[in-house]
Amino acid sequence: MNRTIKLVSIAMVAVMLTVGMGGCFGNFAATRKVYDFNESFGGRWENQILFWVLSIVPVYNLAVSLDAILFNTIEFWTGSNPIAMGPQDEVIKYASQDGKDYKITIRQNQVILQDLANPDNEMELSYKPLEKTWNYQSEDGEIVIAKISEDKAEFFSPKGKTYTLVNPAI
Repeated sequence: MNRTIKLVSIAMVAVMLTVGMGGCFGNFAATRKVYDFNESFGGRWENQILFWVLSIVPVYNLAVSLDAILFNTIEFWTGSNPIAMGPQDEVIKYASQDGKDYKITIRQNQVILQDLANPDNEMELSYKPLEKTWNYQSEDGEIVIAKISEDKAEFFSPKGKTYTLVNPAI
C-alpha cells in the first residue's frame, strides 16, 4: 500500500513540475467558473463589488493557480479538463510507460489509472468538492493526498510529510 501512495505522490509532483517546464496552456475552466459566477451575481455594481471581494480574498488567484498547476496539466496530457466536464462526461486515454500499458479514465472529479496487463490493479483518485480534498482509494479505505484551501494547497506524503504550496498573492 505504501508503495502505491508513494507512486501517487510522485505522480502529483511530476504533474506539478511538468506544467512548470512544459508551457502548458489550457482553457482555465476553474477560473472561468469563478468568473461566470461573478458575472451572473447581479447588476453592474454588485458584480464589481463581488469582483473586488473575490480578488482580495483571493478566490481568483487560487482558481488560476489550480488551473495552471493541476487542471490544465491534466487537460494538456489527456485533452480534457476534469473541471470543465459534466457529470456524464468521460474521457478514456491510453498510455505506455516503461513497457507497461495503462488505461486512464477521467470523469468529473475522478481519475482512474488501470494497468492493462493486470486489470484488477487500478489506482483511483477522486476529488471531494465539499471537503476540497483529492483522495486515493486504497485497500484500507480512502486516503487524503491533497487538501485545497483559500490560500494554499497541501500535498501529503505516505510518510506523513506535508508539502505546502502557498498562494503567492497573500
